[in-house]
Amino acid sequence: MSLHPPPETSYPYPPPEKEKSIPYPAQPQTTSTTTAHSRSPSPAPAYATSRTLHIYSSSSWSTRHITIADADRSHPLYTLTKNHGGLFSSKPHMTVTSAQTPALVVGTATFHSMSRRVELEFHGQGVIFEPEGLFTRSHGYRSPSSGGERLKWKCEGWGHDLVLVNSRKEWIAKFDAAVWAMKKLGKLEIRDGRIAGRALDEIVVSGLAMVELERRRRNSSSASAGSGGSGGGGC
Repeated sequence: MSLHPPPETSYPYPPPEKEKSIPYPAQPQTTSTTTAHSRSPSPAPAYATSRTLHIYSSSSWSTRHITIADADRSHPLYTLTKNHGGLFSSKPHMTVTSAQTPALVVGTATFHSMSRRVELEFHGQGVIFEPEGLFTRSHGYRSPSSGGERLKWKCEGWGHDLVLVNSRKEWIAKFDAAVWAMKKLGKLEIRDGRIAGRALDEIVVSGLAMVELERRRRNSSSASAGSGGSGGGGC
């Protein structure tokens, strides 16, 4: 056996430093770590930019039960139940509950046959959802979660899509209808993915109420024109 040390290994890249001490865990770096901490940003939220909710039913929008699922499509957030008890029923026409806590009513909507005004409730607080003009396809309300700021849902383009804007005309949420899908009714995109709690409840309830308003308008237009279709005109 040879007692001579083996020749130095030739590295294709600079060899590792042999005498530099390892800063962790025995000797934590102080200067560089402090600098790194002072420069590192806060952790990004779960939804850094936007958040998309998906709306499904067993058959059509007129069905009694509708599910609103989170972005991954597998975690229900809300359940919408419709009351088809007639115009003189004392119950709200739409009731939105928490999917995790079915007894928690996050919002309701009550429609009127002779008026375009809708009565909304967010966690028991009533607000009026009213048209922005005589011939417009837009409804607005005073937002409890935004300190009374007036928010407005309006039609976008010539299809079935809707957009929610604030008083500065900045969009907050968008509803894209899944016109040709069998069970999916559409998706609701929230511009700021950090919106949660009652503010999110408010967007969902008011958005679903606006979608129902548009569905009723199209059905009424089709019936007036003597057509069997439910497509109607654009926004």
